[in-house]
Amino acid sequence: MCVANRPPHTRPTGTRRKGEVAMLDLGKGRGGAPRGVGRAWMQEVEVSVASLRARLRCARTTRGSDEARAGTVETVDGMLDAALRAARGEDPPRRPVRSWWRGTDIEAAFGHLHRAEAEAVRLYTDDEVDAEVPAALSRVELALHRDDPIRLAARKLVTMKNGAGRRTWLRRVVEAGHEASDRQHTRVRNLRNVILVTTLLITVLDVVFAGIAFLRPALIPLCFGGPPSAQPLACPTGDGPAQVPGGWDLVVVALLGLLGGSLSAAVSIRTMRGTATPYDIPVCLALLKVPTGALTAVGALIAIRGQFVPGLSALDSQEQILAYALVFGYAQQLLTGMIDRRARDVLDNLAGPKDPEQKRPEIELVPRTAAPRDAH
Repeated sequence: MCVANRPPHTRPTGTRRKGEVAMLDLGKGRGGAPRGVGRAWMQEVEVSVASLRARLRCARTTRGSDEARAGTVETVDGMLDAALRAARGEDPPRRPVRSWWRGTDIEAAFGHLHRAEAEAVRLYTDDEVDAEVPAALSRVELALHRDDPIRLAARKLVTMKNGAGRRTWLRRVVEAGHEASDRQHTRVRNLRNVILVTTLLITVLDVVFAGIAFLRPALIPLCFGGPPSAQPLACPTGDGPAQVPGGWDLVVVALLGLLGGSLSAAVSIRTMRGTATPYDIPVCLALLKVPTGALTAVGALIAIRGQFVPGLSALDSQEQILAYALVFGYAQQLLTGMIDRRARDVLDNLAGPKDPEQKRPEIELVPRTAAPRDAH
């Protein structure tokens, strides 16, 4: 039993060891002000740091105090402190927009934490090494390319004899798995930023389009009929002999397109899969569908009016125009669906051992019954 593995709050006041940070202060910045309260990734960092610190306390008291081990403990402890400072937004300093966009605090926190996990392997007992091997193998199988030499050689850990060599190789496998996972999370953040920029540009385009059409309705006509067909003019805002193109025509079509895009986003929830990453890719994909619906509705009606779409004749009533605008707003799913599939592929490649829907590689774990253990 490791008597040092007690929660920090059970120790007498003033006995906190060097480098140990109280977990209750994680959500606070300078001066005790709340920072990032409710962020799930911060809680993940906190729990992981607490788990590693528990192992360090055991290593200090039950596994000797030689100089090399003490140096490793100090190194890991310093990395854990750096991870907590990054999670609190102290180093690097958290700036509301820039940090969120670049993910500096998230990547710094997990980077320090993952390096600490790799260095901590030096302190593992043989039993702890045995327990860590399956998780390390699963991580590299998910995160590394199938032809990566580290991924291919990592399976030797299953049959490798216990000792310093196996521990060193496990440390390298843990490090490689975390590095690959961090790179994939960077790609997820870049994908999120691209989706948000695209959403913003489409929204600006919709607003500019609607503004021009409102001021100069003749530039972007969305009415059907009239001369030379001798039929009453049918517009999105009404139809009849006295109807004329108005500034609200394109606005009405865009609003119905927004409605169709929103409906598509709501329907896509049934196939939406959550993600354990700090970057809300599913939410960004849902936001993209709304302004894209307005754009496709306006573009499709312009194409129909110009007889560009085979098989679609001119619309002869306001009701038909509005119905087509709604349908084409929903039909933006044909375009954004490709982005959905791309995002799903990126998320599927993330190494997520806690995700029950994550595809798992099949690894044959051969028992090492005949392998003797080296003495420590």
